[in-house]
Amino acid sequence: MKYNALIIIVLIFISVASAQSKKEDSLRFEIENDMDIIKPNLLSNHPLGMYISRINHNFKVRSPEKYSFSFDVSSANVVLPYVKSYELTNTIDRVFAANFPWHDREYNFDLNSVPSQTKEFTADGVIRSYKFTFSLPLNAHHELSLGIRSYSLDKGKYPFSLFTSDESIEWFHSNIAGGEDPFSRRYYGLNQAKIEFRDENNRFINMNNGDFQFPGIEINYFYYPPLEINKKQRIYLNFGTHLGINLSRFNPVADIGISSSAMKKIFVQNKNLLTIGLSAGALRQRFFKYGNQVNFSNQTFLYSFEGLLDYKRKLKNHNFISYGINYSFQTSYEASKDFDHIVLTGQRIKTHWQQTFSHLYKNLEGWTFICTYSVKQLSYYVSIREDLRLDNAPDIQTAVGVKMSFKKNALPTRK
Repeated sequence: MKYNALIIIVLIFISVASAQSKKEDSLRFEIENDMDIIKPNLLSNHPLGMYISRINHNFKVRSPEKYSFSFDVSSANVVLPYVKSYELTNTIDRVFAANFPWHDREYNFDLNSVPSQTKEFTADGVIRSYKFTFSLPLNAHHELSLGIRSYSLDKGKYPFSLFTSDESIEWFHSNIAGGEDPFSRRYYGLNQAKIEFRDENNRFINMNNGDFQFPGIEINYFYYPPLEINKKQRIYLNFGTHLGINLSRFNPVADIGISSSAMKKIFVQNKNLLTIGLSAGALRQRFFKYGNQVNFSNQTFLYSFEGLLDYKRKLKNHNFISYGINYSFQTSYEASKDFDHIVLTGQRIKTHWQQTFSHLYKNLEGWTFICTYSVKQLSYYVSIREDLRLDNAPDIQTAVGVKMSFKKNALPTRK
């Protein structure tokens, strides 16, 4: 009799444990599959970069079961005082210039007669980007997305630029960190709005307060391969191809690129999910040309890298909230070796006045904090970005966005 009771107890224990295990597996499946990472458009609102196709890296682990629309609006403060660049063309002059630090070269050449190609650049104001994206899952492992990007320039006054206005940034510098007017905003005047760039071929862009630009569209295709490590190790890969069609008269070209991402998912307390992601990509600029473009970049390829740490919590009301930190890296717009033979002139108001041009020869880096709240078919997100080089191209950048998903019943059932 006692053995029968023992068997019954063991069977009850196994049944409860099995039910608990199935419940945990079901909960994990729901968390892992119901809401994938929602990453907004984190590309910087660079005054020249907005005319160029760039890769916004993808950290999703599968083609979604729903097609979706998303809309992002970001604001970024830029202050780049007027600087003129002389790129020396004579070999002897180039070798001679390389012997001096950049801030001494101006005094060692007669810039009125030395053989050179000249450029001019200045940018000030709040650049706003507007990004619309439509994502269409083709089947369980293939996805197609269409993006439309546009930009505007304004003076950045309240209440539309709460964090990115000149007043807010200079209040922070004066009262918290940075010191009084470290970037000469007050000297040049607060709430200015103007972008001017002239290349060595005398082609130029000019953007004033209230101007709106529609630089182009992008088409992205993503493949999510089904791998054994998906289930066993929760490690996922995706591969992307990218086509950027620039429609503005300033850069009438098409760019193509590729990217690849790897993600590792880790459960925390069975109901929260930590995702670690790495992604790298390469963009071939000016693959097709259909007009005369302003020379925004002399690089054939732009390489980029992103790292993402995302922590997602399931709330009691079956909604989700996630917090993410993103690191982004992009190679320079101009070849770094060329900086050894350029001469810069401008007002030496601040110690790093040259960054208007010099930052174009350096890799760009930035950190972004992201917060997303998802409820049923809607997800809302905010982000704040800070560049790491303090080159103000841009300085601080904030964004808000919304994503709406719709069920697509034609997709095959996932296992």
